[in-house]
Amino acid sequence: VFNSTELKDIEYIRSYYYNMIEFTRFDSSVGHHVGFTEYGVKNAEYWNSDPAKLAAMRAQKETYCKHNIGIWYSNALTKSAQPYVRLRSTAPHSSHHPAMLVCSVYDFYPKQI
Repeated sequence: VFNSTELKDIEYIRSYYYNMIEFTRFDSSVGHHVGFTEYGVKNAEYWNSDPAKLAAMRAQKETYCKHNIGIWYSNALTKSAQPYVRLRSTAPHSSHHPAMLVCSVYDFYPKQI
């Protein structure tokens, strides 16, 4: 997760899933594993008790993100799509107003609107 190329603004998250349910996560902001299910809590406790594994996970932010963030950030900034805007007038079902203007915006990136 990032909003700039500065390492201090980057959050490294590694999630573990089973049957589409996240059971454990390492979050660099927290600095250790967190479990979300009974199985995940047991895994987190086990992984957090190993200083070498914990140190390796804490180093991933710099090891993995620092060397790739420039590429990811520039790619995100150079990608854009023109929005598709639909403007229509409708008659509200339960209102005193005779008409209502509805503006819908679709298919745009980045979401700056």
